[in-house]
Amino acid sequence: MDPMWFYDEAGELEEWQAFRKEALPLEREHLEIRLALRDAHAALRADPGNGNFKARVIFLTKRLEEIERKAPWISSDVPWEISLWGVPHG
Repeated sequence: MDPMWFYDEAGELEEWQAFRKEALPLEREHLEIRLALRDAHAALRADPGNGNFKARVIFLTKRLEEIERKAPWISSDVPWEISLWGVPHG
C-alpha cells in the first residue's frame, strides 16, 4: 500500500524529528531577534539621534542576516517542509 501522507513513512518521520530537534532552537532565536529588531526600529523612530538604538538595529540586522544565510529556509515564502523534502504524498 502506498503511503498517503508525508508523515506515514517511518524513515522520513525520523528524519523529520531529527530536523525539528535541530531547527527549533534556531527558529526560536530567529523569532527573538526579529522581535528585538522590531522593538529597536520602533525605539529608533522615537529617538532618531540615539546612537545606542542605531547600533542595536545594525547589530540585530547583521545577526538576522547570519541566521538567514545559515538557514535560508527559515525566512522563505515557501513552507520549509516543501523546500527540504518536496511535495507531500497524496
